[in-house]
Amino acid sequence: MNILIFGDIIGRPGRKTMQKALPDLCKKHQADLVIANVENLAHGFGITDDTIAEMRQAGINFFTTGNHIWKNEKGKKLLAQNPADIICPANVTGNLPGKKMAVITVKKIKILLINLLGQVFMETKEEKIVSPFETFDQIYQENGQDALVIVDLHAEATGEKRAFSWYVDGRADIVVGTHTHVQTTDEQIMPKGTAYITDLGMVGAADSSLGMEKERVLAKVALKKETHLEPPTHAKAGVLSGILVVVDEKKKKVKSIQRLLQNYELTNA
Repeated sequence: MNILIFGDIIGRPGRKTMQKALPDLCKKHQADLVIANVENLAHGFGITDDTIAEMRQAGINFFTTGNHIWKNEKGKKLLAQNPADIICPANVTGNLPGKKMAVITVKKIKILLINLLGQVFMETKEEKIVSPFETFDQIYQENGQDALVIVDLHAEATGEKRAFSWYVDGRADIVVGTHTHVQTTDEQIMPKGTAYITDLGMVGAADSSLGMEKERVLAKVALKKETHLEPPTHAKAGVLSGILVVVDEKKKKVKSIQRLLQNYELTNA
């Protein structure tokens, strides 16, 4: 089984990059399952019906999210419908819409997909984040012991992601970090068999600051101005980053993990 997993898709440049790149990648790698993080899908914050529809048509099968997923009212309405292919962080308290996990079958293999938020530097006023370690234990105990387990840990601190990987090694089969939008080069198969990377990176405008318009970021960070961040209006190139994981279908164990990083020319993005 070949699984493609991509980092945060950011706004229109990210969607255009995915639309251009994914069909060829799926064909090249004979992908059986495609997963991507979409918390920044709709102009940098959250999702909409139209943007999710674009990504489904491009070939993405399942969507993970993060702390920004509830910042778009259209997206919250969509999540309230409990779409089967979108999950939200399971360790956030409060009356927030969205499925907390997904159990699917691909090539006769049961797969448990879990989305979690880190706690370090991630606490917000709107909701409380409880332990991703304890939440994983609870979900795994109830649903994961006979499944191929994939976790998207959407977290700021690399140390927290690394600690989590050691905590779940041998129980989770694939652990990917998201949120920082910068791909790390530490992809590996851990001692007990877990495929891991600290951060997948992003799918978005190459000429940007983490997918956002760099002039707006400079105004906010360097000049301390009150500025709303958003993706570039026009992008000539997009960057796509993620991983390819190959799973032995008979043993239900990860065989390999390969990092993907590629730039693409864009038109009308």
